[in-house]
Amino acid sequence: MNAAPRPFVSAQRRRSIRPATNSRIREARLGDSARVTSISSTAVGHNVTRINTSGRTTPIWLQALLSMQRGSDLIAFLLVGATLTIYSWTVYTQQQWTQEYRKLETLQRNERELTKANEVMKNQLAQQAESPATGLINPTQNNTIILPPVPKNQPYTASREKTSEPEPVGKTPLGY
Repeated sequence: MNAAPRPFVSAQRRRSIRPATNSRIREARLGDSARVTSISSTAVGHNVTRINTSGRTTPIWLQALLSMQRGSDLIAFLLVGATLTIYSWTVYTQQQWTQEYRKLETLQRNERELTKANEVMKNQLAQQAESPATGLINPTQNNTIILPPVPKNQPYTASREKTSEPEPVGKTPLGY
């Protein structure tokens, strides 16, 4: 048994809620091309009439409004497409910029690390050079080698005699 109260619905209301199986559709031919269709239902009691407008032309102002509506629909569609294109291009360029900026930061970090490593190596070499075990000496006036200047206007002649002694190759210059 159901304890919930049932709402009161009158018999006439119940008949109108039922599907329109009792409806009758009538069509009548009137004149040349006019056709009138009426649907009557015993439950509702309303008549619906459809009027055929195939013989009439639409007014010019209505045609102009319809063409303006079509044009504005086209313009709205194009504007939405352009907006979506610009938005996607903006998002894409921001992503590209972010990636390139990360690369730049990585390169700058690597540059700092390389500079640091270079300076550490220079410091290490300087400390090694200062230690007496390496055999290096500080430059003084006594251990400096002075080379005579080369004459400036000595023309080169190809008719010089060749010496039988070849020049020494791979000898380290004294000036270094």
